[in-house]
Amino acid sequence: MSGLKIFTLLLLGWLAASSASALSLSELTRILDSIEHFEADFYQQVLDEQDEVIQEAKGNISLKKPGRFRWHYDAPISQHIVADGTNLWMLDLDLAQVTVQPINQALGSAPIMLLMENMSLEDDFEIRAMPVALGLDWIALVPRIQDTEFYRIEMGLDGEHVREMKLYDHFDQKTVIRFSNIDTLKQLDDSDFKFYLPSGVDVVGEPE
Repeated sequence: MSGLKIFTLLLLGWLAASSASALSLSELTRILDSIEHFEADFYQQVLDEQDEVIQEAKGNISLKKPGRFRWHYDAPISQHIVADGTNLWMLDLDLAQVTVQPINQALGSAPIMLLMENMSLEDDFEIRAMPVALGLDWIALVPRIQDTEFYRIEMGLDGEHVREMKLYDHFDQKTVIRFSNIDTLKQLDDSDFKFYLPSGVDVVGEPE
């Protein structure tokens, strides 16, 4: 996937920190369950163990529950990722290649599933309270299954929207995704998430 990581979902930081009361699991669940349609721009950074930026990207996302999203990177490379409800399609224009897999195989427990499906968080994650920081209410999710790509997910919310996600992997790298221009009112159709195979590209994998 050209080194770029997708995840759902997720979001915009400020500068102050505080030890105010932590975001509750019930409030996080309420906000996540309220998301039916979601559009936003995003800015993504990958940082190494010294918090040095080693990769940056930006683009936009559209999402509709259950199981549908479009994730488009427009810089530094052009890459389209589409979940159509059954399959996940990844188009890399620079390589002229499309990779396709059934969604459950491709995504598994990827963080974007937090936005794509209503789920019982306590079944899959250990929930850890965090103080208010960077102008957002934070909560940490630690996967109960140890063989996931990320061993910790931190979510920052502003009371109505997920604004930022920090994803910690087993290579001591951190992926930070910030969303802006969030729109949860626009009604999206299933047809908005249909993938159209371009001509002249190689296809790797089989759709379900």
